[in-house]
Amino acid sequence: MPVLQNDPGIREAPFSLEEKLTIQQVRFVGARFRNLLVWHETASRSTRLRPIKWGEWSDFVDAAYSCGFVCNDSAEGMGDREKTLAPEFIRRLEGDLGTIQTLCLCNLRRILNGIVRSERWSDGGASTGGSAVLVLITSRLGNAVAGRLGG
Repeated sequence: MPVLQNDPGIREAPFSLEEKLTIQQVRFVGARFRNLLVWHETASRSTRLRPIKWGEWSDFVDAAYSCGFVCNDSAEGMGDREKTLAPEFIRRLEGDLGTIQTLCLCNLRRILNGIVRSERWSDGGASTGGSAVLVLITSRLGNAVAGRLGG
């Protein structure tokens, strides 16, 4: 049986921010993110030392890619720490968690794009990953983001 990854019906390009998402995609990413938060909260201290080994970690990253939260046109400035949205977002919103409820889906997608891509680009083989996801799940924003996504 041929491998489906070579099927002409398989999408090869990442999503674009211009493409709308279904509410099911948003909720799926939210649920995977909520699962990651719960796992982190209940994990033993020794288990927390290797988060990129968790199935929940991979499930969230895979969901972000497959459901349109990692986009080919939302990574402007990813190589420039001053222009990257994710750290700025975390710093700004930790002081006012209520602001997360006003963010539109496009901005949530940009933020998660920044976090997931930063995670993938900078992990350097570390057991904690690139730390972008770890920073989010250990910050006060984790639950707010999951709630906004319906997770």
